[in-house]
Formats: sequence, C-alpha cells, structure tokens
Amino acid sequence: MFDRDVSYPCAVASYDAEGVGAAIDWCCEHLEDGDTLTVWTSLKSNLENSSELEQLVTRHSNVEHVTGRGGGFIRGNGPVLMAWPDMADIGKLVQYGGHRVRALCVITWNEDEIRPWVTAMGPAILGDSSAWEELTPELDPIAVEALKGLTLTVNHNNTIAAGYEKDMVVSALLALHDASIPMDGEAVQGWALAHGWSGKNPGHLAKYVEDINAGKRPRCRRVLGADYIDTLRRRAADNA
Repeated sequence: MFDRDVSYPCAVASYDAEGVGAAIDWCCEHLEDGDTLTVWTSLKSNLENSSELEQLVTRHSNVEHVTGRGGGFIRGNGPVLMAWPDMADIGKLVQYGGHRVRALCVITWNEDEIRPWVTAMGPAILGDSSAWEELTPELDPIAVEALKGLTLTVNHNNTIAAGYEKDMVVSALLALHDASIPMDGEAVQGWALAHGWSGKNPGHLAKYVEDINAGKRPRCRRVLGADYIDTLRRRAADNA
C-alpha cells in the first residue's frame, strides 16, 4: 500500500577535482529537455567551498541552488546534486522534493556520515573510490524482511515518533530484539533511506534501534507473537 522504493539512479562522488567534475557530468547526463539541475548545500555560503559548483550555479540558467537551512524545496524536475550532506539531509530532501528528483548524486565530506546509505543504495561511484572499499555490514535478512513489511504498511506521511505508526515500528523492532535478531541503527537508517523513507522517520527508526539495543523498551500498544518472527524467517529463506 505504501511501497516507497527509490526508482531514480543515484551516485556518490569524492570531494576532489575529479569527483566534483564527474558529479557535474553525471548530473548533466541525466538532464532532459525542460529540466532543472538542482544543487543542494546545507547553507548558502557552503557553495563557496567549491569553485566548480559555484560556477555551475552562476553561469547556467537551468541550474538552481537550494539550501537545507531554507527547507531544501526543489522547484523543478531534474537531477539533484547534493554537496556534503549527511543521511538526515538526504531524508529531508526526499521528503520535500523526492517526487521531482530524476537522479541524485551526493558529494561526500565525511564518508562515514553516509556509508550506511551507500551500502544499502549501491550508487554509482564517481572519482576516488577508495573510501568505499569497506562498507557497513549487511543487515540480517530477517531484519530486512521486517523493514520491508513496515515500508509497505506504515503511512510515511505520518511521523513514526507517535501514534499508530510508532506502535507498528516499535512492536516489530522489539520482536526482532527479543528473538535475538541483530540490528544496527545506522544500517537500518541507510536501508530506510534507500527504500524511500524520508524526513525524520529514518532517523527515528535508527534511534529506536539504538535505544532497544541499549536495553530500553519504548512504549507501544501492540505486541507481536512468535509467529511474526516465524513468518519473517520463512520470507527470508524464500528470498535467499
């Protein structure tokens, strides 16, 4: 009902001359007639950190600069070039402009900030690829099946920090924990972003996992039985 799989191509580029140049070329290759190439930075002044990006914005009428601080709203369809975001920034951009994104390229500043997203998304690697020789460990297949189910049943227009959506998410995560299924908060956040979760919900998901791993049991009004885990095991085995 709420299938959110990311259908547009993605890339990640190193923050050097080769990577930035390749990121710009990659985005231009995904431009179609009438498109706008959107360049995202957290702050307006951040654009000054790259002369290539600054020239791209100032010299081309079909290139628009937006900032995360200003909401990050995308006004035109086309590729998006995000410079130096973290996973929360990606979630926010997808929330407010995901329907306009034709392709997404991310320029890194701290690879560890987005490593779980890169692991789950499997983007094209542009520029220096050495930072991606090591990725985050894959999620347990049973946990993945739980996340697939939540992706289809949670209303992603609502926050998972309260109400029915919180009950759905927390009950599933507690069931996984009680069945000794390993979970990693950042890896779960990266998986969620790669499968269309947006806004603050991927971060909330990671925080629930981290709290549960630390021994906390967030309140929820729903308890899942052992048959839930059995069903996940069967699905994981079928998809192996």
